[in-house]
Amino acid sequence: MKLILSGGGDSENFIQLDQHFLGLLPENPNLLLIPMAGEPETYDDALDRIVDTFSTIHFENIDMSLDLRDLDWDTLKKFDAIYIDGGNTFRLMDLVRKSNFYEVLRKFIHNGGVINGDSAGAIILGSHLETAHFGDEGDDNDSDLISYQGLNLLGDTAIHCHYQDCEKDEIASFVREYGLPVIALHEDSGVSIIDDALEVIGKNKVDIYFGDQYISLDPGQSIDLNSR
Repeated sequence: MKLILSGGGDSENFIQLDQHFLGLLPENPNLLLIPMAGEPETYDDALDRIVDTFSTIHFENIDMSLDLRDLDWDTLKKFDAIYIDGGNTFRLMDLVRKSNFYEVLRKFIHNGGVINGDSAGAIILGSHLETAHFGDEGDDNDSDLISYQGLNLLGDTAIHCHYQDCEKDEIASFVREYGLPVIALHEDSGVSIIDDALEVIGKNKVDIYFGDQYISLDPGQSIDLNSR
C-alpha cells in the first residue's frame, strides 16, 4: 500500500511531499485527478494546479474524472497514481457511495497503484468522516450522508485535516467515544504511508491520537502504525 496524505494547505507547503510522491511513480507515469469534492466551477482550476504542481509529468498523461461511475477497473489500471483533491468531504463520499469506486480503488492500491489524498481526499481514505466536522470551519454535511464510515484503507485509523492545536480536546473526545485512532494533519503537514510505515514529510509536525494519549512526529520522523 502506498498513500500520500496532506492537510489541505497551499501547494508551496508540499514541495518535498510532491517530490516524494513523484519518486514513487515509474518513469513517464499516468495520473488521474478526481476533483469532485469541490464545486464544478473549480474543476478546471484544480486540473491547472495539478498540471503545474506535477510539471514533470507530461500534460497528456494527466487525466481528470468527472463521474466516478465511469471508473471501472479497465480504466483505472491504465494509471499509476490517483490524486483525490480537497473540498467537501461529505459531497465526495456521497459520490463514492453512488458508484463502484470503492471496489476498484481497493483493487488499484493492492495492485501497486499510488493514492494521493489532499484534505477531503485524505479524510475519506480513513475510517470515519466525523473528523471533517472538527474545528470552527469544518465541513457541513449538505449531502445528508447517513453513514460516516470511511473507506478504511488504514484499518481503524481516521484522518483529520486542517488541524489546529486548539482542537486537541475535540479529537481526544472522539478517540475516547469511538475507540478509533486519528492522524491529525496541519495545513502544512503531510505523510507518506507505505505498507505500515508512516513518514512525516512537510513543514509541520503530525499528531497521532490513540487511546488516552497522542504522540507528535516532526518532519523526517517515522513510525510503524502497528506499533501503537
